[in-house]
Amino acid sequence: MNGNYFKIARIAKQDIYQFIKNTGESLIDYHFSSYLNYYLKRYNIKILEHHFSCRKIEGLTLIDEKGISFSYERNNSTEKQNFTMCHELGHFILGHSGKCFTELRGKSDSVKEREANIFSATVLMPDIVLLAKIFYRKDSFQKVKEELAVSCEALFYRLVDIFQSLLPKDEIEIFQVVCEYYQGYNKKILNSFFKIKENIITEYKKVEYDIFKRLIYELEINGFIASNSFPELLSSKFRKQLRAKYSNIKTWVEFEFGKTVAYAWLNDKITKKQAKIKARSILLLM
Repeated sequence: MNGNYFKIARIAKQDIYQFIKNTGESLIDYHFSSYLNYYLKRYNIKILEHHFSCRKIEGLTLIDEKGISFSYERNNSTEKQNFTMCHELGHFILGHSGKCFTELRGKSDSVKEREANIFSATVLMPDIVLLAKIFYRKDSFQKVKEELAVSCEALFYRLVDIFQSLLPKDEIEIFQVVCEYYQGYNKKILNSFFKIKENIITEYKKVEYDIFKRLIYELEINGFIASNSFPELLSSKFRKQLRAKYSNIKTWVEFEFGKTVAYAWLNDKITKKQAKIKARSILLLM
């Protein structure tokens, strides 16, 4: 494995772990769709289908003055379509320069395409999620594959990559471990995860919960948040810090018969009047 693999995997894990912690998503119940949908909504990315008779083009990313769109081959399996959508998101998150990216069937020699593949596999099957499902819950290969909505091949090689990056074993031995797990024998894979679990857990713990990023996630989706869900907003100091961090965020407080609701909104998504109406509605229900 070269240094580029570790670099891209680290970027992907940092982003997905931050998302998991800031949204409170369960590791056991993790599914890539919540992460993907967050970015689709945040940047107004359109998802489209395509079909070419040769079926050589798995996915496309187009970026122009009209916006951003991802497309996938409609006749591919759902698992392959999932991989393609995360692959295309990888081009975007990794900041690959260009206006058009094409994922072709078969192995690509393009550095950008390989990086997007690493990103996609990591987002679909994060290390910490695989540890939770396989080592702690002792799920079967088939169950993990189905819950994460990936192909057998994708899960197989993802496990191989994790063990190759963290275990001092040769490639043949690692393949044997994963093969046995695929066939229903989990003794060796549990032993392998036992040897690397502290590395995976430590990396996950290094990513800290950030309340400001948590609020931003919510604001970018809904444009509005209030103290009934985020009591931190009741603190004037906290609201001041929030405004200082993000210039497009506004905050205010409404009072009614001894009740208080503090709220924040993105001024490029909703108006002050709309935010006030939402806040007053919350007050009426308190």
